[in-house]
Amino acid sequence: MVGTAGLLLAVLKIGYFGPAEASHPSGGSLWQGLSLAFEAAQDVELVPAWDESPWTGGAAKVVHLAYGERVVALIGGIDGASTHLAEQVVTKALLPLVDPASTDRTVNAAFVPWVFSLMPDDRALMGALAEALASGPDRDGFVLVAATDHDSRRMKAELLAALERRRARPRRLVDFHAGRAAPAAAEASGMRAAVVLASPAESAAFVRHAPPGLRIYGGPAMGSRTFLRLAGSAAAGVRFADPLGPSDRGAAFREAYERRFGEPPDASAFHAFDAAEILLAALRRAGPDRGALREALRELSPWKGVSGLIRWDKLGRNDRPASLAEIPRR
Repeated sequence: MVGTAGLLLAVLKIGYFGPAEASHPSGGSLWQGLSLAFEAAQDVELVPAWDESPWTGGAAKVVHLAYGERVVALIGGIDGASTHLAEQVVTKALLPLVDPASTDRTVNAAFVPWVFSLMPDDRALMGALAEALASGPDRDGFVLVAATDHDSRRMKAELLAALERRRARPRRLVDFHAGRAAPAAAEASGMRAAVVLASPAESAAFVRHAPPGLRIYGGPAMGSRTFLRLAGSAAAGVRFADPLGPSDRGAAFREAYERRFGEPPDASAFHAFDAAEILLAALRRAGPDRGALREALRELSPWKGVSGLIRWDKLGRNDRPASLAEIPRR
């Protein structure tokens, strides 16, 4: 990193609260998107830290990044729960946090000026899903199946609220605990359609065991690499809330990613790349001072990312709308 006076400064560190493993089922494509962005950043070091039990060992890892490694900013986590944890640390450490993965709008609802979230929130995602359901042939004939984890519960609440605004509602509600998606598929018997809000693995288990002819809708997990791998041919025709927006840079990123990793990027990879890119741009504009870096992140909005336009609202959340996508038949 070269300072304003032309002096060579020490290599700066950016922390990443997430698994540094391409094979990780939840964070693998995030890591690959970040890796691609940081390959050319020779004057900045990406320092990962992770624990599969974020609320126990993970908290200490984030604290070490902030105070031990003395990173100038943090990228992470990999979902709503882990991002909430990181948010609590950066609020006290006065450390910029760029969030590439969480769709939980309560991450930004505490008016913490250090947090910047790239994905559209659950209200936008579930609004797109509710609009498709309320205006289509499945308006009065669908079951809502939701897991009980943090992110799925948040999406369920937003979807029900969005449906209520459109004077629509599911015919049946089914909640299930982790690992029980396949039995829950039986609850869709006799329905025209099902909405599934669950992790990628649980969503894939549901579609593999779904009754024939059932139209299936879902959350953004159904666009993930893990879902597509596990669901296989059963994913064809699934409609899901898509956080990606139009971008004239998206095709070039997709090509570079496929060339580097031998597979297409999912939405997490797109947003991870954007998180790294906008943070590196802010760092080159403002330098390592955390307060100046935070202001530079805000001033770079609107940013033309590979995932679409990134434009912060007053709480630091990208206000890009969502849309409905359909998985094609292969």
